[in-house]
Amino acid sequence: MATLPSNTMPLGGRRERRRRELRERVVEGALELVAEQGFEATTVEQIAASADIAPATFFNHFQSKSGLLAEITRDVADALEGLIEEHLGTDRTVAEQLEGLARHAADMISEHQKVSREVMLEMLRSGARPEDAAPYMASLHRPLATMLAAGQKSHEVRVDQDAEFLAEMVLGAFHATVSQWLSDETYPIAERLPRAASFIWDAIRADSAGGARNEK
Repeated sequence: MATLPSNTMPLGGRRERRRRELRERVVEGALELVAEQGFEATTVEQIAASADIAPATFFNHFQSKSGLLAEITRDVADALEGLIEEHLGTDRTVAEQLEGLARHAADMISEHQKVSREVMLEMLRSGARPEDAAPYMASLHRPLATMLAAGQKSHEVRVDQDAEFLAEMVLGAFHATVSQWLSDETYPIAERLPRAASFIWDAIRADSAGGARNEK
């Protein structure tokens, strides 16, 4: 059977590679535009021009500007899932895992602050469910509960409340911090997320007031 030259890629492979490259150009151009002028003011024509394609080509790959937003949101969710895997379930203490997660998330938001706000706010404006607008919340609950359950077994985390409930409270504190930033772009999110993690730890650690009472 004849073999393809080593520098030859099957047609389907080349098409897939071109599709990925075009998508990356579109997303990259869209992110730059959104960072400069906001999602609402950014048009499909501008996005297409930034990627050096015709608007018709844009619509061959994305149903609409909102469709592109959904793609970007999925990318954000994937990045956050990677962040979760990096910080939760390691051999570090629960306090160190929470602080590391908060600081890394704060760094990510600070680096892409304008785009992050626009993506989250546009999802909220579109009428999506809160958990869809903030996919990091839904992604975090299960691994957080697992981490806190392990912390209870190692006597780091209070045991007067179950891990599922404690995970909800942890997420509630993080969500309140992010929501404050969404309502006020001057809110110091990079400083407040790690501060929220410290506050959370004081509330759930085994020697907290509730945990200490339960152990007596």
